Amino acid sequence: MPSLTISRRAFVMGGAAATLGTHVHAQTPGPAPVFTTSAIDVHHHFLPPFYKPLAKPWLDKFATGVAAVLAWTPEASLAAMDAARIDRAVLSISAPGVHFGDAAQARSLARDCNDYAAGLGKAHPGRFDFFAALPMPDVDGAIREAERALALPGVRGVGLLSNYGGRYLGSPEFAPLFAWLGRRGAVVYVHPTDAPCCAGLVPEMATPLIEFPVDTGRTIASLLWSGTLNAHPNIRFIFSHGGGILPMVAERVAAMGYVRRDLLAKVPGGPVAALSRLYVDTASVTTPGAMAALAASLPAGQILYGTDFPWGGLASSRAALAKLGLSAPQLAGIECANARALLAL
Repeated sequence: MPSLTISRRAFVMGGAAATLGTHVHAQTPGPAPVFTTSAIDVHHHFLPPFYKPLAKPWLDKFATGVAAVLAWTPEASLAAMDAARIDRAVLSISAPGVHFGDAAQARSLARDCNDYAAGLGKAHPGRFDFFAALPMPDVDGAIREAERALALPGVRGVGLLSNYGGRYLGSPEFAPLFAWLGRRGAVVYVHPTDAPCCAGLVPEMATPLIEFPVDTGRTIASLLWSGTLNAHPNIRFIFSHGGGILPMVAERVAAMGYVRRDLLAKVPGGPVAALSRLYVDTASVTTPGAMAALAASLPAGQILYGTDFPWGGLASSRAALAKLGLSAPQLAGIECANARALLAL
């Protein structure tokens, strides 16, 4: 296992940089890294012009680096991709998602975002794919938009948030959507969001920096013990930020099945087997300890490169991965081969 001693510079270049965005990268001294191989970024956000004013109140309340994030353009993504030699980015809508309290507006907004992403792929062949936004928690609307969007060029699956108003993905009300996705063997990309219970608990810290990884762990536990993971084994789940806190608390999550035998009956193969089928991305988990936990928790082919752009940096995250001492096959798998295999790129 790699040493857990992490220098301040390594921390800035790795996990913190991938979370806090370009402000950190601009302050990091040293020559620009040179990359000799290509990569695929599966955690790359886009903010269409019509989406920005709707998301801004949430961003102002919770996010870091809001001005830079709201300045996102396709050209900014392409420039960062070119600098880091990233061939393709799989676009997704981040928190707060597309539902701002009006179901009809959410359906229209999801459609517009997905058409915009498909248009970017058409305008820049081979550079942009996307996970379709769905108007959750409107389950009927989500199924209808999934059916439409999964026929669009460049779509690689659907994107969901970790919770909707405090209701986690294993909630019974969301079961019809997962049944529909399971019948189609869809890829489901899950990004965290704020939980109503827990915003601002540490006033000195932006809520996403602590709560997002925790909320990812909550929704994975919900999917596991609701039986959703076992009921729909054809769904390939990808979780942001290395699965959040799950690698560190998996033993505790699994132990719930021995406290509640009725829950264990919903996971006939056992919780460890169910959790071992998940995929994760590397956004914010490029420090030695974080990568050691992932490598010990999941098969090597289930770890995918992600950056969290425009919050996170592309070149800095690749540089951080290169410093971890991974074998050449491991690094090549994370940066490119694993995504190609999973997403048929």
